[in-house]
Amino acid sequence: MLVHKLSLIILMLLLCHLGVDAKRTVTCEGGSAHLSCDFGFVRVIKANYGRTDRTTCISGRPANQINNVHCFRKSSLSTVSARCNGIKSCSVPAVNSVFSDPCLGTYKFLDITYDCIPSKRSVTCENTQSVIVCGSGVILVHYANYGRRDLSTCPHKLAKTPHCYSPQTSSLRSRCNGRKTCSLSASNSLYSDPCPGVNKYLEVTYSCFCIEMKRYFTCEGGSVQLGCDWGYIKVVTANYGRTDRTTCSSGRLAEELSNVHCFHETSVQMMANRCDGRKSCSVPAVDSVFSDPCAGTYKYLDVSYLCLPVSK
Repeated sequence: MLVHKLSLIILMLLLCHLGVDAKRTVTCEGGSAHLSCDFGFVRVIKANYGRTDRTTCISGRPANQINNVHCFRKSSLSTVSARCNGIKSCSVPAVNSVFSDPCLGTYKFLDITYDCIPSKRSVTCENTQSVIVCGSGVILVHYANYGRRDLSTCPHKLAKTPHCYSPQTSSLRSRCNGRKTCSLSASNSLYSDPCPGVNKYLEVTYSCFCIEMKRYFTCEGGSVQLGCDWGYIKVVTANYGRTDRTTCSSGRLAEELSNVHCFHETSVQMMANRCDGRKSCSVPAVDSVFSDPCAGTYKYLDVSYLCLPVSK
């Protein structure tokens, strides 16, 4: 999954509306964490199901159950994000059946930090299409999921479970970020089927940047050139791979274009290391720089960036 690296301060400066301070909730093992936003939508920042101190959730517990303070469940963030990102409220049970047990014999707790972002939400029911639009600024996708997280959205007789997750944030960022409009389709042929027999929908939470992002791409073998006449480069999104069949397709065989789910997970960090804080930079779109995320696919480097008034 592509990592989106904008600090909260920069994000608040650039969104068309302001957000709010981060919230923290701690839930002892066996309970349920409740996240909610009176304004905006949930965005999970940090999460861990485990134990990092000897003072939290200790009442009535013997010493051997609280001694291990290096108990981490690495997938906690993705698990909580899948259940909560982009909605007004959610509940997450702090139990092994949800997270699995990262440290046998240790009494654990679920520690979550989140904020409420003033984003918009788009829902596209299965086998339909929609368009997201930014009248002012350009699109920045925060979270996307193809599946089902409640039984009331897109009502259907096959709405059987609220626990169907297939995060599509990377795919939608590559497709939509930096654009004024973006067409969406919800179908198994695009995203594969995360829960056969269940009617699904594509949900996307996004914001409109008041500062225009610049977006450039270069075909494999070329070099992308980023530059700021005013300010300094801040890379927002990047992917070395392929997310459609039309970009950089001239003269290519069908099998070189068919994989439209080709992502290089560290593209953003690699671009940021080479370009952030500079007036200009050049990055080759080659396997020797990024490594090959999908052998046999003809790739391209797709980058969105901002020009900010400070270099750090």
